Amino acid sequence: MNGRTVAALAAAAVVVVIVVLLETSGTNQGAGTGSDGGPAPAIPLASSVTSTKQSSVILAMGHLDDPPNTFWQLFLRPSGNASWSLSTPPGVADNGGLVVAAPASGPLTAGFLTSADLKFSPVAQTPDGGSTWLPGSLPAGLIATPDAIAAGAGPDLWAIVSGETVVASTGDLSTWNPVVTTHDLATSVAGCPVVAVTAVAAGPAGRPLLGASCAHGSQIGVLEIGSSDVGSTVQRWQDIGPQLGGGDSGASTSVLRLEQTGDGMAGLAEVRQGSASSLVAFWGAGTGDQWSRSAPIAVPAGWAVEATGIGGGGGKGGSVVLGSGTRRQVEVIPGPGGGWTAAPPAPNGTAAVAVIGDETDAFVPAGSDLSVWAWPAGAAGWTRTVTITVPIQYGSSN
Repeated sequence: MNGRTVAALAAAAVVVVIVVLLETSGTNQGAGTGSDGGPAPAIPLASSVTSTKQSSVILAMGHLDDPPNTFWQLFLRPSGNASWSLSTPPGVADNGGLVVAAPASGPLTAGFLTSADLKFSPVAQTPDGGSTWLPGSLPAGLIATPDAIAAGAGPDLWAIVSGETVVASTGDLSTWNPVVTTHDLATSVAGCPVVAVTAVAAGPAGRPLLGASCAHGSQIGVLEIGSSDVGSTVQRWQDIGPQLGGGDSGASTSVLRLEQTGDGMAGLAEVRQGSASSLVAFWGAGTGDQWSRSAPIAVPAGWAVEATGIGGGGGKGGSVVLGSGTRRQVEVIPGPGGGWTAAPPAPNGTAAVAVIGDETDAFVPAGSDLSVWAWPAGAAGWTRTVTITVPIQYGSSN
């Protein structure tokens, strides 16, 4: 057996044992809700991250109208490589969704969301780009947001699980300790009435930063532990996120993405005023008021955010896929000081995009086939570069 097969068998064994334990103990709490009793904001899982090391893309494939036959897939493209490769961890049901922490250095960590037959969230970590995977598990199900898991420069990991809890690991993929709950944040963060924690990232000095959904306020919800409370048993969190524009004062906001870049943080947030919605990219060192943000881009009525991306350009870029029916519009931004650029109309059914340098790749799934389309900046349109056939085992989750 090769290393990948051994790791897959080990992961399957861990899944069987822990599912039995969780089902008998009743510890699985299902999907999270906002601290005010309302549902957490819907944030698309389809996503991408580009760093100096690699690009990663996650999207759903299979029969998308049939949850047991919908399978989430991970594709990787190492820096300097022109090809994408299927790198989904083997041996675990991924019908419920998949998220990754893909730092610029260190191993990539994947987390699986719960589904009909999977009552907790397994995790898997690869030190070699997907050739081998080391298995582990979380104490509950991951929430459905692309940055539900984050990795620091060393062995530290953080995750957001159902039950409104942020948990942390110091290298043991099956040992996690609670950090803070959404309920605690909702009653303690000045200026941001926290509805839900929507993202976690490795912040400065090895401490986590949290992205939040705020019911109202004057700034985007990026939360950190107060410096005087580090190591204390009582930790107070504060909102250090970028200020909203004057016209958005009092709007509700949700952090859609929050990622560590080579020299700071980059994120995307949705700002809502009544029925109107807009998107803002933001960047900073991850401390205090050292933030800049883009001009907002409006989400047209009847359209929705279908996918998001961080990275590309100088490493701090951002991208979004807006959708209405089968129509897709891709918007990209290179980083601080840049503006949003609309790509030519994307191929119908585009499920995700990734920006690598000056090129934007669009991913269009159709059953077991994935078409990749490229748009070099300034080109008149998209060109299909490759079709990847994924060996999906339909019916395997029934």
